[in-house]
Amino acid sequence: MTGLITLALDAGQTGIRTLLQRDGSRIDGHYPGLRTDTELFSQLVTVIVDALSAHTDTVTLSVGMTGLTAANSKPAELLALLPGQVDRVLLAHDSVTGFLGSIGLGEGVMTAVGTGVVTFGVGSSAVARVDGWGNLIGDAGSAYWIGRAGLESGMRAYDGRLESPALLSLVTDNFSHPDEAYIELQTSPNRVARIAEFARDVIEMAAVDAHAANIVRSASRELAVSAVAAARRVGLLEAVADRTAPRFSWTGNVMKSDLLRETFIAEVLRAVPDAVLAAPDGEPIDGVALLEHVPHDSPLHAAIHEARR
Repeated sequence: MTGLITLALDAGQTGIRTLLQRDGSRIDGHYPGLRTDTELFSQLVTVIVDALSAHTDTVTLSVGMTGLTAANSKPAELLALLPGQVDRVLLAHDSVTGFLGSIGLGEGVMTAVGTGVVTFGVGSSAVARVDGWGNLIGDAGSAYWIGRAGLESGMRAYDGRLESPALLSLVTDNFSHPDEAYIELQTSPNRVARIAEFARDVIEMAAVDAHAANIVRSASRELAVSAVAAARRVGLLEAVADRTAPRFSWTGNVMKSDLLRETFIAEVLRAVPDAVLAAPDGEPIDGVALLEHVPHDSPLHAAIHEARR
């Protein structure tokens, strides 16, 4: 006998997480991340088919994904590639699902920091996405941004342009020939993820190295600027008598850094003294699972793309 199950996918560059739910039970899964330089839907189909391999139930599928553009915001095309048991697809950018996971169905601003970064604000009648423009022209404050800044400072130390033994070790310990590191990185097929991995080292070095600490604080300031911009764009900072204090939250492993998170909070409060900064309600995968529960009168609803058989 078949029933109804829901499958949620949180699809990012670092990894894809799945959550299959039926009758109150939860089954979590983990897969390699999306490559945004190749076709996205074919990568999703492989994961979805595997996640459903042991089930014949009718499925409602919700997907939050990085790299979602107007050109591929076509859930009907994804649905056509899937087994017949999937009868409904909801598709949204991971900024939307990150917001839902952090703040839920209310108003506020969410900052998601991973390999890349995106900030998303929701007001009473509008939504706004800030940054999330990729490593070439955006993603200020992201793991990639921090890792790249650390490597650049490491090369400055290698040249004698900067005094930082810790950041110097970032290149000497990880590249057998530091003077060829740039070639090695440029020719690496996963160079974005690889550079982003150095953020962890830079953040750890911040405890003992002033230059590393400055990089982390600079990242925090970039994130705070984006958060305040999003709040302003959706009307959360308007000077009206009945305005409630705007809520800010975050998600992503990078925000687990005390220095980065506390600096971010301080910078937001400096710009918005009555702001409420709170730890996320849940994780991005929980936000994906909430897609089907977004009310039709919510400004978020227009950012969710849906198809049925």
